[in-house]
Amino acid sequence: MEISELGPWISAAKDSLVGLSAVTATIFAYLGLSAWKKELKGKAEYQLAKDVLKSVYKVREAFKHVRNPAIYQYEYPEDMTDYHGHLKREYNYEGTAHVYEKRWEIMHAAFKELEEHHLNAQVEWGSKFQDVITGLRSCRVTLQIAIQQMLERKKDPEFNQATTREERANERSVLYYGGEDSEYDKFTPEINEAIAKFEKWLRPHVSKKG
Repeated sequence: MEISELGPWISAAKDSLVGLSAVTATIFAYLGLSAWKKELKGKAEYQLAKDVLKSVYKVREAFKHVRNPAIYQYEYPEDMTDYHGHLKREYNYEGTAHVYEKRWEIMHAAFKELEEHHLNAQVEWGSKFQDVITGLRSCRVTLQIAIQQMLERKKDPEFNQATTREERANERSVLYYGGEDSEYDKFTPEINEAIAKFEKWLRPHVSKKG
């Protein structure tokens, strides 16, 4: 074959190489884009999981704050205390109600933040995540009812006097944080169990660290 006859073959081979290079570049660009998207999604899930878990722990601390068995002098309105800093007898209901109202503001703020992050988590992970929060919501309602009943008794000593000794013990267990290992505090393990549901779901995402 003459040199002059090779021209068309060389030109065709050159066109093929150019086309192959373009296809290869497209494939690598697609793979790079896919990897970038995967990395971006991983980082987004990591940050979301971290935000949700952090808000869960804020709720845990809010439960401890509300359930603190000690009420300090500064928590009472100044005009309701005597010169020793103790709540005056005539303000037993009003003063205690004020304390728990202020404490509950911490719970409300913590839960509001959690609910917002929980909604974002449902967008990311779907409806399977929506039931993770039900345990903590239930614990919040249980505590709220116990506080209301305790305050009603302070307001009216005749209120709910028919409760049994066991029921009153259970109510105190809900009202007052006794520590992680307390044999009398049956409510803290329930709160921890509700928090563990979040940890089981979120820890794998957090451990990836984006």
